[in-house]
Amino acid sequence: MREDQPTGAAVFASPGKVLPLPHAGPPHRQDHLTWAYQTHVTAIYQYVYSRVGNRPDAEDLTAQVFMKAINGMRSDVSVPELRSWLYRVAQTTLADHWREYYAEGTGELDEDVTRPPATRENPEAAQRVDSLLATLPESYRRVLELRFLRGYSVRETAQELSLSETNVKVLQFRALNRAGRERGRTT
Repeated sequence: MREDQPTGAAVFASPGKVLPLPHAGPPHRQDHLTWAYQTHVTAIYQYVYSRVGNRPDAEDLTAQVFMKAINGMRSDVSVPELRSWLYRVAQTTLADHWREYYAEGTGELDEDVTRPPATRENPEAAQRVDSLLATLPESYRRVLELRFLRGYSVRETAQELSLSETNVKVLQFRALNRAGRERGRTT
């Protein structure tokens, strides 16, 4: 979309057409930047807002998108190419935002990793679990220990045991069934 010089009315271009801007040469680069901002700011803001979910962050990130875009913006591209490029800049800006956002609390994780594991609160229950696990085959016992005692995810358990995730799920199902039958025999 561009503005006609004499009337100031907006004219819509076909998707593949290159839009010449009034005075698009280097001395009037500001006109192109202003036009690109006014034409795309609402769409970029809505895109960013849909990803962050709050107005202050969306406004800040939208401003960052256009600040980053100023240096690489060309005046000889079609509207779809410009829009696509602005969305890529927005994606990169969002990725940087989330990377920075989630990196803030990593110091707390370091402390948790170095802390020794907590002692079991109920020694009697822990003894029953240990004796029940001892009755199971090694593969069943390892899956249950990793999944429930160490809190591993299915993916992490599969990696630890060099198995597929589907295989881990099957082993877990069978191990729980077997543990239930074993528990029924002892009570």
